[in-house]
Amino acid sequence: MQANRENSQHSTGPVTDAGKAAVSQNRTTHGLNYNPDTFRVLACEDQAQYNALLKALMDEQNPQDTTETLLVTSMAQHRWLLDRANRLQESCFDQETAKINDQKLFSLYLRYATTHERAFHKCLNDLLKLRNQKVNQQIGFESEKRKADRHQSFLKNEQSYQRLQTVKAYMAEYNAGRQIEADEIAKLVQKAA
Repeated sequence: MQANRENSQHSTGPVTDAGKAAVSQNRTTHGLNYNPDTFRVLACEDQAQYNALLKALMDEQNPQDTTETLLVTSMAQHRWLLDRANRLQESCFDQETAKINDQKLFSLYLRYATTHERAFHKCLNDLLKLRNQKVNQQIGFESEKRKADRHQSFLKNEQSYQRLQTVKAYMAEYNAGRQIEADEIAKLVQKAA
């Protein structure tokens, strides 16, 4: 038992970053699991093609902030994994008979393809919803501002109307025989203006 513990101290795994990166891929069988932090293009795939897909989606969607950029990047990753799953499905067929050689693997790849297709569309829908929310907020702020401006204009008109009514009342009293000083009327007229 003690010898086992001492031996384990000599075998602690890779120490360098390159060694850790290499060992981390030991269990990779098909590379269809999705984790945005560990996504990578496999050695048998073309990194330039993935970069072109990502660029095309970025150009098409034109993300405006970090969240939109993350969604577009996830879209590219899910699309890449969907294509990978489709290629792996094709490998399950016999070239001459077109029959499935390994039904279990074919079903697995089909499930991953469906998962990544749905995830791609979810990212796209989330992106579109986010953009609609931003537009609605902007429209909402503009309509609220117009509403507030209309209310201020209404209040200003209401105050002018009240002053005018006061001047009319004083004029009516004056005409009815009561004498109001001319300077009081002038002040009231000045207030109403």
